[in-house]
Amino acid sequence: MPIFFDLPNEWIAFLVFFSIIIFFIGIAEVARSLLKLSPELSRKFVHVMVGILVSLAPFFLQSKIPVILLGIIFTILNYVALRKDSLKGMHTTERVSFGTVYFPIAFTLLVIMFWDRNIVLFIVAMLVLAFSDTAATVVGERINSKHKFILWHDKKSWPGSIAFFLMTLIVVMGAFPIYSNIISNPPLPLHHLVTMAFFTAFVATVGEAVSKRGSDNLTLTLTAALGMDLYLSSMHSGTLPNMGGWLAASMILGYGAHKLKALSVSGGFGAFLLGVFMFGMGSWHTMLPLIGFFVLSSLLSKIADRQSKKDIISSKGSQRDIVQVYANGGIPLIFTIAWYLSNYSIDWLYWAFLASLASATADTWETEIGSFSKSLPLNILTWKRVPKGYSGGISLLGTSGGVLGAAIIVSIAALMGFIQWDMNLIVVIIIAGFLGSIIDSILGASIQAKFKCEVCGKATERVVHCHEETAHVSGMLWLDNDWVNVAGSLSGGLFFIAAYILFP
Repeated sequence: MPIFFDLPNEWIAFLVFFSIIIFFIGIAEVARSLLKLSPELSRKFVHVMVGILVSLAPFFLQSKIPVILLGIIFTILNYVALRKDSLKGMHTTERVSFGTVYFPIAFTLLVIMFWDRNIVLFIVAMLVLAFSDTAATVVGERINSKHKFILWHDKKSWPGSIAFFLMTLIVVMGAFPIYSNIISNPPLPLHHLVTMAFFTAFVATVGEAVSKRGSDNLTLTLTAALGMDLYLSSMHSGTLPNMGGWLAASMILGYGAHKLKALSVSGGFGAFLLGVFMFGMGSWHTMLPLIGFFVLSSLLSKIADRQSKKDIISSKGSQRDIVQVYANGGIPLIFTIAWYLSNYSIDWLYWAFLASLASATADTWETEIGSFSKSLPLNILTWKRVPKGYSGGISLLGTSGGVLGAAIIVSIAALMGFIQWDMNLIVVIIIAGFLGSIIDSILGASIQAKFKCEVCGKATERVVHCHEETAHVSGMLWLDNDWVNVAGSLSGGLFFIAAYILFP
């Protein structure tokens, strides 16, 4: 990348960037307090100016270490300022939002993933965050309530989403060829540039619309960068028709799962994005095991819901929302992205993907199959009887179902030829997945939040029961079953990586 200003030391450039960002924040504070500028306007000023500034980082810094440090520092500073209710010119909104924290997190992740791989994607994605997100907010704030919608948590508007889509089209079609030319990349044919812009704008618009408390600053940026990278890699490998077919299939599957009440609205959109990137980056290697997990687990959940009363305890039923989709599929997606970004050169990343998905499957099957047990489950830590559906409860039937679920996921990959028929490898992946589900149970029995309904007196994981708020009785208030599922899925992948390192 050409350096615009060759400063004596990269850490001097780091201090310059740091000082300019602080300067922008200071201007917003002065404008809010002295000029009575609205908080939303001052916040968007910082959003746009910082977005433009950090997109220029590659022209001042060659090493990514100072840039990553810059992102980490502002993630911490923004979180502390938000918690202390300071820097209101940047943080104040009419709703609770962690957008100013997600912004530097997105920036840091883009640097890690694309600084060396394709710096143009980093720049364009940051410009999408700066301009497209602002366009959506500005347009959306001027729209009456009848045009509003909620896919997950944050309220959005159809005109705002259309503005976001159109601005992303403009940014990608304008910025991508300009910056590609600057670094002497061969020009992208016009029809590919237009198609890539539409694909990127579409997935990024979904990523922006499905958000909670400002998480769109993270999701829209990652989907934009990964969408462009995925399009380019599919173009070079000649698999664009396959990618287009799967894009349409993901829409149909997400909609169909919602109509069958297997997924909520947010779950359908979340599954759409998960399917697009999981197939695009892992092809059938990752999609077939994932489809096996969701289809078989959904069927088990439906059957279990009809045959048992376990949902008296559990926080959610068989209809999965976006949180549950990513609580089970998020870690496997991360391993898939890492495998893709390694250009498929690191086999153990794929095996860790299988272990993490096997862990999610084992945990789900333990719960669903265990609900058919004639005896009450045992608390995994105290060995006392607990109600069915109680997090941390285990039974012989449920545990056997968990091992079966993990084995089926690995068997799908083996039968399709995605992994070699090495029994040592297969057994280790299954064991790692099963151990991840055990970690899930231990966390569920120990530090997961538990509540009690003050109306009926029953134990529950729900914050609302019998139409009344429940009383928190144990565990960490923020640690619900979804976070425990994430920890279990992550543990499965990490157990496999540890075994691979220790016993290569």
